[in-house]
This record gives sequence, C-alpha cells and structure tokens, in this order.
Amino acid sequence: MKSSSELFPVSLFRAEILGELSEDVYLVKHNRDPDRSVQIAVSHLGLTGRKPTRGAVVLLHGSFTNRGFWLSGKGEGMARYLLEQGFDVWLMEQRGHGLSPRNQDYWRNTAERYVLHDIPAINAFVQEKSGHKPVWLGHSLGGVLIASAVAAGELNKDNCAGMALLGTQVLRRPWYLWIPLVGMVLRMLVHRQRELDGRALKIGPENEPAGLINEYIASHGWFGRWRLKTVGKKLLPVWKAFNTLPLLAVAAAADESDPAKYCLRFARLYGGGSKDVIKLGTADGFSRDYGHIDMVVSKDAAREVWPLISTWLCQHAGS
Repeated sequence: MKSSSELFPVSLFRAEILGELSEDVYLVKHNRDPDRSVQIAVSHLGLTGRKPTRGAVVLLHGSFTNRGFWLSGKGEGMARYLLEQGFDVWLMEQRGHGLSPRNQDYWRNTAERYVLHDIPAINAFVQEKSGHKPVWLGHSLGGVLIASAVAAGELNKDNCAGMALLGTQVLRRPWYLWIPLVGMVLRMLVHRQRELDGRALKIGPENEPAGLINEYIASHGWFGRWRLKTVGKKLLPVWKAFNTLPLLAVAAAADESDPAKYCLRFARLYGGGSKDVIKLGTADGFSRDYGHIDMVVSKDAAREVWPLISTWLCQHAGS
C-alpha cells in the first residue's frame, strides 16, 4: 500500500461520514522513537461541499482522554465549531489513546518521548498535507506537551504558526509530593501496576502509562524540574527567553486541577512577543466561573469561549 506521506509511512486507517461531517483517520508510523512499533492516530475533519478557508489547527487532548474531548460521537464539539468557522482541523491522539494503538513499550511511554518524536512528526505531516504551518491547541497535559515542544525547539517559527494553551501550567507542585519518601513510594506502586486506569479512578475514559505518571511525580518533587531528562535540557529558562511564536493562554477561574493563578503565571513567564491571556470567570465578564473540563465541554463554553478562541485563531492561522 502506498503511503499517504512522502515523509514516513502513513496509512489511512478509516474514513467515516456522519451527516455533513467527514473524518479521515491516519496512522503515522514515524520511526523516530526507539520503539519502532509507535503509530500515532491523527484525524482530519471536513464538511461536505466545503473547503477550508483558513489555516490548519491541530487539537491535542489532555490526560486520561482522547479526541472525544473535542468531538463527540454525534459529531459535536469545539472541533466541529472550528471546522464550521473555516479552519482546517486535525485531531492528534496520544499513544494508546483513542485510535492510536498501544506500542510494544507502552508502559514506558513518557511526555518527553511524545515531545521529541510524536509532535514533530504530526506537525510535519499536517504541514505537508495542508500546505500551512499549523497552530497547535492543547488542553491540560496536551498544552504542556505543546509548550514543551516549543521550549525544546521542536515547534518554532519555521514550522508552526502559534499555540493556544487551555488549562496549562507546569508550576504547581502537589503538596503530598513534598512529604519525604511519598514520591518514591508512589513511583514504586505505579511502576508495579504499569498503568493507571482512568475509568477505575473516575477521571476519564483512557489509561495512562507508568512512565508518564512517574515522570510527572519526579518532575514535581523536591528536586524536580520542567525538563527533558534524556537530553539534559531545562525548559523553563528557554520558555522565559524571547520566542516569536504567538501564545494564547486560557485559564479557568474555578479550575481545581490546574488553578488559574498557576496557568496565568506560566503564561506570563513566556518570553514571546505576541501573548494573549484570558481568565474565564465572572470577575472578568463571563457568565460563570469555569472549571477544568467545562471550559471546553459545555453549552456555556460553546457560547462564550469557543468564539474567543476562534477569533484569536483567525489572527494566526493563515488563510
């Protein structure tokens, strides 16, 4: 079978039509990771009889979830809204989530491997297929991965048009990880289980691998840092330095997972020249104090938040 890309092996996994909405799902086998079994699912959305009038946007979900965060089984959600606004919409799913199959070394997956291998490959593929430098939009962990890829230099002005981070920060350190030995014990338990079940924990439909969880525990402990461990690179100093990529940061006033004050502080540390920050709360003119999930997935968000994001994207996703 001929690859759908000139860059690396890419197969069309499935093609679906739901009313006017079409979805082509590709499996990207980039062969950049030490585990050559890695394949990343990326979905390309379309509307019957309509072509995109604006540039490409890649949506990246957070932990314990999948592309369903952006697009429901009924074809509704923020992804559909952006598609109707004329954007060329792509949905990336992290390893072992949604339609991305589990790789052989699944339980050892880390955010660092996503940042150094998966995101650059998907960015190159979307740029190849769309003809545009994409804007990346991520929620929670998805936003952290995008910010990390920017700080690592994997996403830059030559291959990316900007980033929108929703409920994203790396600064908050959970208090329990400061208790002596707690972090070590948690890492041992997670290592033994090899993954955490999102359904059992009632926090989402997907599991997360031990490597990712233990990486988080280690980076938020006493001596932890936002960094790429295997290449020995600290990311916060680079994040603070001048960067030409535009940034939109959206924080939710009632977010208990990634509190607004940390999201806002993280955004304000960014050294980029073009930076827009929004706090979703009644004190800032919104109808409610939004939380971590309903800042994207709610009727109020559809009415108040999605249009703001679309307006910002109009300025940065090329036409």
